[in-house]
Amino acid sequence: MVARVLVVNESKADLSKISSELKKHYFALLFSKSVEDSLRIINSQSIDIVMVSVPPKISNIFQDFFSILRQQCSVTPIVGILDSKNGKDADIPHFFCAAMDDFIYTDVKGSTLVDRMNALVKIKDRFDESLLNRMHIGETGERKIVSIFHDNVDFLHESVLKNTELVMLNTWPVIDNLHNADLFLISMTHEQANECCAGIRLRKANRYKPIVFTFYKDVQEKAKRSMRLNFGCSDIINLNSNRMIIASRINSLIKYKRLHEVFSMKIKKSLYLSAVDSTTEVYSRSFFEDYLKMNTNSFVGSAILMIDIDKFKFINDKFGHSFADSMLKYISNNIKRYVRSSDVIARYGGDEFIIIMGKVDKLTAIDIAHRIQKKIESSYFHEVQCTVSVGVCCLESGEKMSIQDAISVADKFMYIAKQSGGNSVKICA
Repeated sequence: MVARVLVVNESKADLSKISSELKKHYFALLFSKSVEDSLRIINSQSIDIVMVSVPPKISNIFQDFFSILRQQCSVTPIVGILDSKNGKDADIPHFFCAAMDDFIYTDVKGSTLVDRMNALVKIKDRFDESLLNRMHIGETGERKIVSIFHDNVDFLHESVLKNTELVMLNTWPVIDNLHNADLFLISMTHEQANECCAGIRLRKANRYKPIVFTFYKDVQEKAKRSMRLNFGCSDIINLNSNRMIIASRINSLIKYKRLHEVFSMKIKKSLYLSAVDSTTEVYSRSFFEDYLKMNTNSFVGSAILMIDIDKFKFINDKFGHSFADSMLKYISNNIKRYVRSSDVIARYGGDEFIIIMGKVDKLTAIDIAHRIQKKIESSYFHEVQCTVSVGVCCLESGEKMSIQDAISVADKFMYIAKQSGGNSVKICA
């Protein structure tokens, strides 16, 4: 993927070095002379990273347009560009630090620039932008940062420590205090830094959590090598940097970690809702059809049971939809009692259920069909007797019948059972 970078240079800083390095590494650059103009560009096309040159004196108009830019960018990272001529320790307005995901200086080294840009692109690529742009997620609640192999955490600005539980560890391996962390900081000065990073990442609970190597200039190359060796490190931070810059980068990593968690929960919920019928709590018709497509050649030795509730329309009309839905769930629960965990049961239609029983002999399948029919016949739902008609078709070895043909046959025999008065089982001989 070629990352598209929008460069907003309202302060007219010399960005020639940054531009040439990014172009050299195949970043696609777009330029804007003002924050106001950048809003038009962001609304018209997809941008992966926005870079904004920070003026030495910030006007109210600039601040207002920048606030709109931050909202428009949603989860798109914004990187502040600081003019190195103003000094490395120049004060950065607090609202900028809260809004920026990272800062760089105009004289940044090419390799450092590319590494940090790639780290931001890598994080952003984890999200489905069309989904997250519709979500308003505030960073609320307590946070937990685990510091490993640091003598002190003087490099952490107070904005990082706000509402944050800080755990400091000086030994490895450590089992406790890791599962609910939001971010890990590992000092590269320690000989076990790489081993520690890999160990954290290998744990399932930490699969997507940010792990950051911290370093001073004397071990900078070691940190870069470790990140490129892919031990699981998310980013590297130079502790000689401005404390507010370090704070911005740490806060942005935690923000993206939380966005990833919300995104994963949305996906899991979406998959569950599409797979399970909400009324009966068995698989849905759409999931069942997808299941058939994925397992076209694995149904030899299976049995198909088609089950239809007798006189369901009469019950629905007499007692209402709510009563009928409750009855459907009651019947599905009774059916589930007689199928194995490996069997697939789905709601096939309004009052129809289908079961695929894998690796089952014909006599066992027929016995289960009769047991389901007898159990439902002998029970009452709020003093209303329930009965079902069942059709059975077995895909025995040597037969050339497809799974779709077997479903059709089972459906026809279920219809024969209904035409015969219902409350019975009909078997394809």
